[in-house]
Amino acid sequence: MIKKKYFLVCFVCFIVNLSSGQAPLPPPPPPQKAQKADLIYGDPDGKDNKKSQNSKAKTTRVKSNTKAIEENGFPKSAQKFNIAITESTNPSSVYYYKNIEALIRKGDTTAITAAQIISLTKYKIYSNTINPTNLDSLANKVYKLNEAKKYDEAITLAKEILNQSPNNITGHKELAFAYKKLGDTELANLHFSMMVKIINSIFKYGDGSRNSPYIFNNFFEGISVYEAKFGLYPQRTRLILTKEKILLAGYDSYHIMRFANLTHWFPLLKEGDYKVELN
Repeated sequence: MIKKKYFLVCFVCFIVNLSSGQAPLPPPPPPQKAQKADLIYGDPDGKDNKKSQNSKAKTTRVKSNTKAIEENGFPKSAQKFNIAITESTNPSSVYYYKNIEALIRKGDTTAITAAQIISLTKYKIYSNTINPTNLDSLANKVYKLNEAKKYDEAITLAKEILNQSPNNITGHKELAFAYKKLGDTELANLHFSMMVKIINSIFKYGDGSRNSPYIFNNFFEGISVYEAKFGLYPQRTRLILTKEKILLAGYDSYHIMRFANLTHWFPLLKEGDYKVELN
């Protein structure tokens, strides 16, 4: 677990801000004129699932806290992930996916490493055992349920996300929010700690650039990262199929654009869901 003093400071700030947003941490960039968001793909209704926006009002209530997640905004460099996928299927390996899932479900952030968390995502992608479209649909619904103060329903759906994707940022973030609102500090604390651990793991092995994009299970995880980092919702999103046939998801708020590699989602998309990058 996160050291007690360290976590208490983080969690107090998290609790204070839950009244106006779902997981604010560092202070936001200076206010600018909001732009109309692009379509966030994965919404089965084909609608823009952007959060009800009043960005200026939201961001002015974000409290300063740079301890829980990497300081000074997005990390500037990242390590290369070199764990072979065969390790995930080896029962004697520390990267065996079933053991990692068990540690996550226990909420044991001390025993689990950043490399194990990323190896689980890599395994889920490689084994084709997650459906990014379905995860995005569930994430969108649970987000809206929490916004509507339907916390019990949100918990049920968030647990469904974690059943499919145990290290899913959105699942832990929304559970932490719902449990706190229902007065269950222990469970809120547990899922908040795991959310922080997962985000820091993603930042360790990706800086959000085109050359070193984040490793996500699904698109909506990027939205949850923006909220956890800045307490605001990306103003623009996009999907780009590069000339190397890599599907990049882009997230932009106040001209801070970060990318995730979601190539595993590509087979589930249709033409027109993404922009093709010209040679």
